Amino acid sequence: MIDGTGQGARREVRRETKVIGLVGGAFLVHHFLQLALPPLFPLLKIEFQVSYAALGGIMTAFSLASAAAQIPVGFLVDRVGARWVLMGGLGLASASLALIAATSSYTAFLALAVVMGAANSACTPADYAILSSSIARARAGRAFSLHTFAGQVGFVLAPATMGLLAAWGGWRMAVVAAGVLGLLAVAALILGRGLL
Repeated sequence: MIDGTGQGARREVRRETKVIGLVGGAFLVHHFLQLALPPLFPLLKIEFQVSYAALGGIMTAFSLASAAAQIPVGFLVDRVGARWVLMGGLGLASASLALIAATSSYTAFLALAVVMGAANSACTPADYAILSSSIARARAGRAFSLHTFAGQVGFVLAPATMGLLAAWGGWRMAVVAAGVLGLLAVAALILGRGLL
């Protein structure tokens, strides 16, 4: 005889696994996008005729915008809901990155990096809010560790992937491809929004 409680527990674990997969996948892409530009610096230095210090300024502006938006975004998650903030932030970051391919101005590049950085701030508070409300306490530790592992995989994949894409189709194509990857992750979140 099948225990109904056991079946219910298995269903719950399957649901939690899907949540971790969706949120972890988005976090992987989120981290990938954070490291999408630095591997392209030798090409961007020539394209924009700027120094490596100026390109470092791009990443500094990105990080400052992300830090400045972090706390307000946390309040926004509490007010409007984590899934919408997660989808909106990842979508805006992805679109901003893709738009960098259309510019030839350092100033426009810098502005898009600031927008991307601010949008980047959405993932962490939204992810943790979703996981903490969707995963049973008994499995919270492994859920958070899998989530963090997925983000680190994004960091690992970005440099080689962006370098290969740039070697194959140029830096603009590589940046657009990374932006499209982010938008595909948003589409997955939209399709699975009932789980979040």
